[in-house]
Amino acid sequence: MLHRPRSSQNIGAAARALANTSAGALWVVEPLGFDRAQAAKLAAGADEVLERMRVVRTLEEALGDCLDVVMTTGRPVPGALSAEEAARRLLSCPGECALVFGDEVRGLPNRELRRAGAVATIPTAAKSSLNLAQAVMIFGYEILKARGTAAMAETSAQPLADERLVGLLREKARALLLASGFLNPQQPDLVLEEILSLLRRGRPTRREIELLLAAVTQLERTRIR
Repeated sequence: MLHRPRSSQNIGAAARALANTSAGALWVVEPLGFDRAQAAKLAAGADEVLERMRVVRTLEEALGDCLDVVMTTGRPVPGALSAEEAARRLLSCPGECALVFGDEVRGLPNRELRRAGAVATIPTAAKSSLNLAQAVMIFGYEILKARGTAAMAETSAQPLADERLVGLLREKARALLLASGFLNPQQPDLVLEEILSLLRRGRPTRREIELLLAAVTQLERTRIR
């Protein structure tokens, strides 16, 4: 998944990388000035990937059905996964999942990275940044390798919560914690996203998030009384 890519040619080259590796479908969030003819030049025969490409307006819309989300960054992040580890994690997911790449200039902002179940990076030497399509190829290659040796993902006894359900919990918890004075009204999302990142790392089930939603709803009712 490409988040706000600036170059149509990079979109085309990323499509080619996915065709080379069969790593998954191409989703693009709010491409800036997308030119399909320019993308096709670098797709080099990967027209089918471009034809099936999904273009959406927001990251929330793109991730709504995902059970796990790995986001990439060129910045050092403690505990970041390697491309190989990210591939194994994604292939172990029992449902929809996403690998998200930021734009060519700034990458993914910290606000978005905090929404990831895990963060992955590619080690580099003299230069810290990679071309967007090169990064897609590296991760795609690791997925191709891992798919050859990975066992089929086991079906969870309890289905995992998707991002849409986690987003609902976020909104309800935000309102309650603001009203109770727990969150700083000037920057409420800083602490809230830390709490949610803890949940995402644990890969909660749908029932677990529904229980938390029920608890928040009950606390709202008690407070109103």
